[in-house]
This record gives sequence, C-alpha cells and structure tokens, in this order.
Amino acid sequence: MPVMSGILVAVPVVPLLAALAIIVFGSVAPTAARVAVAASAVAFAAALVTLVSVGIDGPLEVVATDTDGSAVVGLVADRVGAILIALTTFVGLIVQSFASRSLRSDPRSRRFHILALVLTASTSMVAIAATGTGFVAGWIITSVVLVGLIGHQAPWPPAVSAQRRTGRSFLIGDSVLVLALLVTVATVGDIDMRSVGAGADALGAEQIAGLDALAVVAILLVIAGIARSALVPLHRWLPSTLAAPTPVSALLHAGVINGAGVLLIRFSPIFASSPTAMAVAFAIGVLTALLATAVMLVRSDVKGGLVWSTAGQMGFMVMQLGVGAFAAALFHIVGHALYKAAMFLGAGGAISAHHRQQQRPHLGAAERTSLTSVPVRLLIGLLVPLAAFVLALAIIDPHLTAAATILIVVFGVLSVGRAANGWLASTPFTTAMTITTAVLGVFVGVFAYVGGLAVFEHFVVDVVPYAVPAAMGPVWVAATLVGVALLVTVVAFTPGQRGQALRRRMYSWLLSTGSAAVRSGVPSAPGNNRPTVPTTSVESDVTPRVTVGEPA
Repeated sequence: MPVMSGILVAVPVVPLLAALAIIVFGSVAPTAARVAVAASAVAFAAALVTLVSVGIDGPLEVVATDTDGSAVVGLVADRVGAILIALTTFVGLIVQSFASRSLRSDPRSRRFHILALVLTASTSMVAIAATGTGFVAGWIITSVVLVGLIGHQAPWPPAVSAQRRTGRSFLIGDSVLVLALLVTVATVGDIDMRSVGAGADALGAEQIAGLDALAVVAILLVIAGIARSALVPLHRWLPSTLAAPTPVSALLHAGVINGAGVLLIRFSPIFASSPTAMAVAFAIGVLTALLATAVMLVRSDVKGGLVWSTAGQMGFMVMQLGVGAFAAALFHIVGHALYKAAMFLGAGGAISAHHRQQQRPHLGAAERTSLTSVPVRLLIGLLVPLAAFVLALAIIDPHLTAAATILIVVFGVLSVGRAANGWLASTPFTTAMTITTAVLGVFVGVFAYVGGLAVFEHFVVDVVPYAVPAAMGPVWVAATLVGVALLVTVVAFTPGQRGQALRRRMYSWLLSTGSAAVRSGVPSAPGNNRPTVPTTSVESDVTPRVTVGEPA
C-alpha cells in the first residue's frame, strides 16, 4: 500500500520539513507559528488515518530489510504505535496553536516552534521505529530537544538550573538505554520491533559476565524509564521545570514524561520476562506515587500541584506495568496526557474561574457543613465509588488479572472519591441536588473508565502480553497497599502531642521537598541584580491553586 506507507512516513517527516523550512527561509515569528500549526495539523491527520488503517487492516510498515528479513531501518505502526502517534501529534497541534498566541511577544517564540516540531517528530519516531537502534535514536533526540525547550527562558537563572538538572537526569537514563542497546547488539543483534518477542527469546539464551542477558537488559530498561518519567530517586528534575513557559510544560507533561510507559510497553516481551525488573518497577512506582501525591496535597499553586500530580501518576502507571497491566498503562498514558495538557494550558484561567465560583449564590454554612461531614464524605468518597466499581466490573469485563483489578479499583476509588468530595465542598446546588449529582458523576466516571479500559484492552490484545507470569501477584499488591494504608493511618491519626509533632514534621518536610527545586524562581526583590522572569505567556507559573477535586 504505497499511499498508506507515504502517510505513515508523513507523521515524523512533515514536522521535520516544517522546522527545516522555518530555519532555511528565516521566517519571522508569526509566519513560523502558522507553518508550525499547519505542519502539526497535517501530521495529526496522517496519524489519524494511520490509526484507522492499522485498526482495520493490521500493522503498517515502511522497512528496509537485510537478507534474512530482519529490519535494518524504517517505520512500523502496530496498534500501540498508532495510538501513540495519534496522541503525540494531537498534543503537538494543540500546544503549537496555543503557543502561537501565548508566545506572540516572546523574542524566542520562533525557536520554540522549531524545537516543538522536532520534538513531535522524535517522539513519533520513538512510537513507530522499526528497530531498537531507531527507537534509541528518537529517544535521545527527544531528550536533547526537551532540554533545549526547558531552557527557553535562559539566561534567567531558574531556567538555566532547570535545564542543567534535567540534562543530568536524562544523561543518566539515556546512557543506561544506550548500554542496553549495546548489550543487545553484542549478543543477539539489533532488535526488530516487529518481533520483540523473538529478540527476548534470543536474549534469554545469552549470558553477560555470568548474568542472564535478558534480565540485565530488562533492568536497564527500567532504569532508563525511571529517569525519563521522573520516578524516585531521579525525580528532582521535574519540579524544576516550572521555570519553563506553559506550552513547554504542556508538551512535557502530556507527552515526554510518559517515556517509561512507552519504553516498557514497546519492549514488553523483554520487560515482562524478568521478575526482578517487574518487581523493581512496582516498588519504584509505589514510592513515587506515595511521595508525589503527598507533596501535591501541600502545594498551594496550580502548576506546582500539577507537576507533583504528574509524578504521582507516573508512579501509578509504572505500578500498572509491574503487575502486567500493559493495556491499562497505555490507557492511563492517553488519559493522563489529555488531562494534563488541558490543565496546564488552562492554568491561567484558574483565578477567573475561582472568582466566578465565588460570585454565584452559595448554600448557608449549616448546609455546607452537612455536605462535608464525615459520614457524607465516607459515603460519597468511599462507599459509592466502591459500589460503582463492583457494578461496572460485573457488567463490563476489561480482562484484568487479579493483581491489576486490586490496584486499579483501589486507586480508582481514591481518585474518584477525592473528586466527589471536592464537588461536595464546592456546594454548587442545594444539598439534595449536590449529593445526587455527585453520585451520578461517580457512576458515570467509573463506567466510562472501565468501559474505556475494556475498549483499549480489546484493541491492543494482540500487541501487548496479557498473562505475565513474572508480574507482581495479587498477594504482593494487596500487602503493599495495606502497608501504605497503615503508614498513612499512623501519620494521620496518631493522637496527642506526639501525633501533632509528627504531622508538623511531615508537613514541613513535604513542603520543603516540593519547593526546593523551584525556590530560586521566586522573583527577586528590588535592587537585586538577578534578572526577573521574562513574560512569555498569558498565565503566571505561581497562580494560587484554587481548583478542587483534582485527581491524585
């Protein structure tokens, strides 16, 4: 199908050609913005056509092969790759359109559009590269370009610091990924992404310094994912990126930050063959989700809260991978990307939305108190979401393992329950109407999530593994979640002065942990020689956080 092959090639090539045209012809900023938006639209249209074609006719490839049929270079789009390029190009189009307005007066806006186009092309390459070498090349280009975008406001010191911190973390992760590639090439040759399972089988028969080559490569992949997705202990670079303008934050949090998921899903046969790698991924995911969610809860600004929320979501995504729920992790990548793009691009409207909410009529204090009482919060925030999940899973079968079911139900109940309690706290209607809409919203949200998960699982069932013997089992998952619950209970409910002192210390530690990376970004006092932050977008990066019910 030469036409479809050309459409697949257009996904990464059109943004690259547009970036090159802007450079060669020296386009002024408004023209560069128009070219960038148009090229992004073409790439998105090509990705959508590819997604439809792959869904109907199967994988689409443009590959040069050697004598034995192995891929040497090229592109291949299976159903996972088609979903990823559709997501990547869509986010690129939305952000380019937003940046064409928000960065209009920025003297470096032309540079932003060029780098954002290259970022769209490189992330698309990561999704559809036909070989392991092509994947790693796209991955490294993505790192370099993103570091350049994070330093958009240089020579402002916080931007320079964020750029350096991010560069160091990416250097660690990318070096480890290159090492994994070298081990693979030295033992079994380059990985053909059309048959990663065959590469995993070949690696399983090889030894490196007396160690199982398959386990070594799997663990190296996990470490590379830890660095890219800001997981503990390589998480400090993500909060520092608050120094970047909002369009950069949207590109980062809606796309690049999902690197661990994309990496481990595309190499799932290798990752899923190593119990050690899956256990490490699960443990790191738990630590990251716990720490980042706790820090998010003490943040008082919109973008700071969103940054730590992203880290927590990445921890949960990697936990899903650790229990072998690859389809659920892919669904999480798509949902999180769309949600975070909307949240970051809409951060500037938070103050206006808060004022509009305050100006409308509200219930009296007694009615508000009844809505936020402990029995009502437990009912709406815990029992109703749990009942909704039980009913949804009884009606819709998303083909989850027992471990994945436990994990998803627990985190789903917590997230939906928190959103419902935020709705109750906002008291938008009368008492009865507020409770009724909260319950209906919980059931609609849960059924939409479970239904979407079932659709994704059915769509990618032939691409990612379902039964993963090396995955964390339900006993380990349940024990871990019980341990986390006990820890939170001890911190929250220890009585007396000892409990108060513990909570004060915990709050101070979380506040300092969440603020240390961006402390240098506070505008300097008059008379200080440090330059002030350039005005590059219509919203402030330190907007007070006034939203309620944000998912954990």
